[in-house]
Amino acid sequence: MKAPFSIIKRSYTRVGIGVVVLIVALFLFFSNARFSEEFTWWVKITIAGTLDETAVKSDIVTFFKDKGYPGSEIAIQLEQGTTKLSLRTQVETDEKVAILSKDIQSLLIDKGYIQSTNEVIEQSVTWPSVWAYMQKSAKNALVVGIILMAIYMMFSFAGIRKEISPSILAAVVVGTMIFDVAVPAWAYGVWMMLDKTMAVNTVFIIAVLTNMWYSINDTIIIFDRIRENIKNKAGQKWILFGKIFEDSLWQTMRRSLGTVFAVFVVIVAMFILWTWAIREFAFTIWMWIIFGSYSSIFISAPLTYILLGKYRKERKEMLAQK
Repeated sequence: MKAPFSIIKRSYTRVGIGVVVLIVALFLFFSNARFSEEFTWWVKITIAGTLDETAVKSDIVTFFKDKGYPGSEIAIQLEQGTTKLSLRTQVETDEKVAILSKDIQSLLIDKGYIQSTNEVIEQSVTWPSVWAYMQKSAKNALVVGIILMAIYMMFSFAGIRKEISPSILAAVVVGTMIFDVAVPAWAYGVWMMLDKTMAVNTVFIIAVLTNMWYSINDTIIIFDRIRENIKNKAGQKWILFGKIFEDSLWQTMRRSLGTVFAVFVVIVAMFILWTWAIREFAFTIWMWIIFGSYSSIFISAPLTYILLGKYRKERKEMLAQK
């Protein structure tokens, strides 16, 4: 594919834009971040009969304040002759949750909303130990995934260690993976800001891990072409690394864009035609595919070129290249 513009010549600009976008994305995500029931403590109670929504909420809010639980969240839903209460607050142990769950039922009886616990149709609890395990597992999955990818790059590209240190490739993988995980999350953060029912859940985590594989696959294809082109130059006294990097990027560009388009079409179909959980997954994958491909092309190779220390050494020669 003929290069309409240079990528490597503006390596610092490419990486600088990536850093700015990363900072903005992290702000948008964490300023709107909200976690689903799997990652937080919840008590859900379904009661027979339609209760006074305003009065129940006021009494439960007062109850939580009296018990010393600040920042509580209460959601009440009236549905088909039943009242569903969803309660969340800061509770550290499973034992406190068990006590609090019973106290809430006692409150409903004392206030006359129900006559006895027999009117409680269903009650479910997400225990602190469960959501702590979920949070830890999600973090470990992300960290382990990045580490294993870095190790793979170190061993896979050991054949060109004289030209490119495997540790540099590993560092680039870690940097681009952080970008790939964080940057597309801005769209999810905006979605959470606009739709209060949206939250970070297991679907989100699965989409993140899926995209990590997709992004590293695209990056490996590019670096593999760089490796081949470096080997083809073996024996020459002087190698212009910037030219090799530039040519390698554009040689794999058609394949990268073709893959993105093919996956994009499938993801759009999933988003339009399938159920809500699949649509949520499709939306997340959609954004990560776009930014994952961007990082593979415009960040991974330029960042590697900078870390090799070749940018300043080859600047004049690269500027002279057409």
